[in-house]
Amino acid sequence: MKIAFYTPMKPPGAARPSGDRTIARSLLQAMAAAGHEATVASTMRSYLAAPADRERRARIERDAAAEASRLIAALRPAPPDLWFTYHLFYKAPDLIGPAVCRALGLPYLVAEASYAPKRDSGPWADRQERVRDALGLADHVFFLNPVDEACVIPLLKPGATHSRLPPMVCMQDIDSPDRRREVRRRLAAEWRLPPAAVWAVAVGMMRPGDKSDSYRRLADAWMSRPDSRAHLLIVGDGAAGAEVRRLFSGCEMRVAFLGILPKDALDAVYRAADLYVWPGVNEAVGMATLEAMAAGLPVAVGPWGSVAQGIESGVTGLVARTGDELGRAVGRLIADPELRKTLGAAARAHVRRRHSLSAAADAMTAAFEDAAGRTP
Repeated sequence: MKIAFYTPMKPPGAARPSGDRTIARSLLQAMAAAGHEATVASTMRSYLAAPADRERRARIERDAAAEASRLIAALRPAPPDLWFTYHLFYKAPDLIGPAVCRALGLPYLVAEASYAPKRDSGPWADRQERVRDALGLADHVFFLNPVDEACVIPLLKPGATHSRLPPMVCMQDIDSPDRRREVRRRLAAEWRLPPAAVWAVAVGMMRPGDKSDSYRRLADAWMSRPDSRAHLLIVGDGAAGAEVRRLFSGCEMRVAFLGILPKDALDAVYRAADLYVWPGVNEAVGMATLEAMAAGLPVAVGPWGSVAQGIESGVTGLVARTGDELGRAVGRLIADPELRKTLGAAARAHVRRRHSLSAAADAMTAAFEDAAGRTP
């Protein structure tokens, strides 16, 4: 099928890494794997950080109307089979897809839509109404986070369908022991890391809010385990970078800040590390955690985000119930190489079974064909 793909929050080609960008790219990869021809219809962002920014709000509305008109004219001679929008909510509603679909009679499909009834009134009310409009038009909604279902499903039109679509990651090959040692030696020399230590890795952008809260909990957990055998590798940076670095003052000898890494470099870190740890405060998906699991790393996560829902504690990872317990979980993994090996293998098998591109491709294709068959 020919698919018009759109992400109002952040385009797949955005320069700055994020879980949102990773998911968008994974969706495109899964569509390609299933034989679909998915094209990014627009790179325009509708995201608005603060409702008081009236000038930017008006500019976004004008630009979106112009972009919709452009796309209607461009697509009308040879329209796609359907429109697919990934991630819309009150700060980033889809201001383009509904207009194009109504004009051209296209099926409208959505992935990761959220709706917060408390935004029905107040400064976000007009953008909230745009979300309601999009959901009322949708022929099918994919839920990456089951928490969204309760508020979104009642807004769907009669006959619309919905399904769960677990987030997906690419499975990288597991290195041979010799190759892994080679990668570790190279990274140890590059970052001045102790090659014989147990390497724990954490990945997250350094932004105020939930990400900063995750780093605070991570620092508490790491500093509660004064184990000289372990070294923490932190991948990420951002506006809160200086604050995050201050959180780890006092244990600088056991922490390395690697900054923002391109995907191939991050994959190398996963392959060389021994375990992954991340509190995941209010994370809807937790893509970095899934990537680490796909690489065969045992993970220790907190209960504060949805990623913990997909991990069977003690089987496919360790899920802590408190900050203190997260520190103890990290300590268990540092001390027990056999536990690391067992949990890492189970984590990788879980991701292959539930979060592979092929599984997502099959689920999406079934929904695509059904929605297209229901559209006159």
